[in-house]
Order: sequence, then C-alpha cells, then structure tokens
Amino acid sequence: MTISRRVFVKSGGLALVSLGLDPLFLARAAFAARRPDSPSARPILVCLFQRGAVDGLNMIVPHGEALYYQERPRIAISAADVVDLDGHFGLHPSLAPLKELWDNKSLAAIHAIGSPDSTRSHFDAQDYMESGTPGLKSTPDGWLARGLAGMPARGPASPFRAVSLGPALPRILRGEVGAVAMNSVADFDVKDGTAMMAAGPGARNGFESLYE
Repeated sequence: MTISRRVFVKSGGLALVSLGLDPLFLARAAFAARRPDSPSARPILVCLFQRGAVDGLNMIVPHGEALYYQERPRIAISAADVVDLDGHFGLHPSLAPLKELWDNKSLAAIHAIGSPDSTRSHFDAQDYMESGTPGLKSTPDGWLARGLAGMPARGPASPFRAVSLGPALPRILRGEVGAVAMNSVADFDVKDGTAMMAAGPGARNGFESLYE
C-alpha cells in the first residue's frame, strides 16, 4: 500500500495534522488496526507532513468572511460549494466525508498557526518544522524522535516503535528511537534467522539497510 499525496487527497483524508481524520483509513495506512477491547491496545499517533504544503484557506474555507472573496476573486471556493461547519468556516467540497467527524466532535481545525521563524526559505521552514527548533539548524534530531525517546518504554526496544511510509527515515524521526522506514507496508517482510541465512548475503544486506 504505497500512499501518494494525490491518492490521499482523492481518498478524502487530506487534512492538517491538527485535524481528526478518517480513523479507518489511517488505521490501514499505518498498518495499526487492532481490537479496541484488547488489553495490548495502545494509542497510536499518525503524523502527516505535507512537504508540498496546503492552501489552508481553500481547505477550511472562511466562507462567512467577505474579505476572503474580495482577496481571492479567482481562486476562492464558492460559498455554494462549501460544506458548512459553523456558519463561518466550512470544508472544501472534496473533504465532505469529514463532516460526519465534525458533527460527532471527533474533528477540530486550527487555523492561523505556524512557525515563529520568519525565513522565506521553503527548505529551512520544512527543516524547522521537523526538528521543532525554529531558527536553529544544528538540531541533530526530530521532535517526534525526541518525544518517543522521552516516553517510558514498555518491554524490549523495538525497531517498529515508529514506522515511516517512505523511502527514507524523515527528519522528524531521526534520533535515539526505534524507527523504520518502508515504501509499502504490503511489501514489507521480516524473516527468521534461518531463512535469512538461506537467502544469502544480498537478502541480509537488504534487510539490514532498513536500520541504517
């Protein structure tokens, strides 16, 4: 299951990290579905980082604000198409499936937030968001890695304490924490020692590269 940004948008699951998203879709995306009544069930954080950015005003639309239409005469979302939330803000029509989550109070939107650093560099801003230290480029790890490292461990250390869907471990997860990156959950496999030896050095090296 390889997830691209376009697929995510079309699935109706695109949203800010602060939004509650379709729980069934995210459970599949993180390969983390489990029985809620299981004694081993634990909360799972799914963090979405949109490197291409998102137009928040056309996603959570301030359709009750006249200035929005005045300043965006060509790109504003028509008030007739907006899925109203509270009379002032509403969802882009492509996000209509999220309305049910808003109605049952599982979803919240937080507008006008961001980094206090005034850099105009997209790459610096991206790095600061992942390191959690705006204006400081020398931070060696990511804020999510530090957060996980600061949580009490339950049982032996595991490389699956955090999983990133992508070709490489992102900045946000680099640090002293068990984490693994994979392109596709469906294609990932862990073999026992006997099988690895039988497969030969090439297979072992491919597995070990996951932990570099």
